[in-house]
Amino acid sequence: MTETMHGSAAEAEGVDVLSNAVYADGVPHEALAELRRTQPIFHQTIPDERMYDEAWVLTRYEHVLEASKDTDHFVNAHGLNLRASYTEDEDRHLLNVDDPEHLRLRRITNRGFTPRVVRRYGEHYRDLAGQLLDSAINKADEAPGGGVRFDVVDQLSVPLPLLAICELLGTTPDDQNQLVLWSNAIITNDDPDYSPDEASRVQAFTEMNAYFQELLAARRANPGDDLASVLAQHLDSGQLNQGEFNSYLALLFVAGNETTRNAISHGLLQLAINPDQYELLKTGEYYDTAVEEMIRWASPVIYMSRTVIKERDFHGVTFAPGEKIVLHYASANRDEDIFEDSMRFDVTRDPNPHIAFGFGAHFCLGAHLARLEIRSLLEELVSRASSLSLSEPETYVRSSFISGVKKLVLDIA
Repeated sequence: MTETMHGSAAEAEGVDVLSNAVYADGVPHEALAELRRTQPIFHQTIPDERMYDEAWVLTRYEHVLEASKDTDHFVNAHGLNLRASYTEDEDRHLLNVDDPEHLRLRRITNRGFTPRVVRRYGEHYRDLAGQLLDSAINKADEAPGGGVRFDVVDQLSVPLPLLAICELLGTTPDDQNQLVLWSNAIITNDDPDYSPDEASRVQAFTEMNAYFQELLAARRANPGDDLASVLAQHLDSGQLNQGEFNSYLALLFVAGNETTRNAISHGLLQLAINPDQYELLKTGEYYDTAVEEMIRWASPVIYMSRTVIKERDFHGVTFAPGEKIVLHYASANRDEDIFEDSMRFDVTRDPNPHIAFGFGAHFCLGAHLARLEIRSLLEELVSRASSLSLSEPETYVRSSFISGVKKLVLDIA
């Protein structure tokens, strides 16, 4: 520990914003707000299972933004999750490498995620969302007060982004349930319901990689214009190695599924418990701002870590090489200095400069796709439902990394 740390950034007794246990009931926003006020650069030991014993937590928006821009001192290499252990192959995907290697990998699929390309899917995604809603409504139980009752995580939040990413990759979701299980185990390897131990995560990776080998063989035999075919061509031309191919597909499947899923779930929860906001949404004037507010509110990736490679004095605190810093997006997106009435869910919020998609070179590749999927679902929901209400308490993923909702049962009239 540096001498500077014993000042305003010293570790406060009893304050914990990194262990999984404190996220079992959702993000600890009160503790994070207190840190923003009193110790915005906060040093914490990590009490539960982890790869790293301690980290510096940046809780203010401007600090997270500044660190995100500083690629001379802070790098993505060596892992972005404080708990995950990475093999060399697993480590070589977009989020765990830095430029120029990162740029080389990103350019391979950049064209598939531009706003112009994504807009082509607009009508199709509305059709998908409508079909999912109709199916859920038709097989749902009747709600006591009228309408229907079902778990929107299971029926809407999970299948919509999974269907979307499967189509982009040119595969079919016939094994949808298995893909979800793999995704849960890999990215939320903190929740015992999804991945009780490291062996479960390793098994999920092994099985998913075998699936990717089957997909590769299919694309070699019958190439198309989907992203899996593009990646297969780059593998065969030597521009990707096998580990990079597998990790690229895993990232597209897992990140493209989990993050949008949880933005939808958190957003629907807020619309259900804030009926005035759903009434505003029903006017048809606030779809775009509602999408951004859902993403800000959810901050589906709670944090990403960076590794210090060169000593840096950061607002009076000295970061030493080898130390970990945590870019706490969930805290930054509730920063009172940036967002007026930051703890209020407001579908009309504009401007809304949230950084839930990250910032800089590693800005989320699928951001435009996520926005389109969420808007499509909202439009179709409004066309079918006059009101939403929460029928039982929601449950959360026990993870300080992914802001996940495991179950969200709503009454929809």
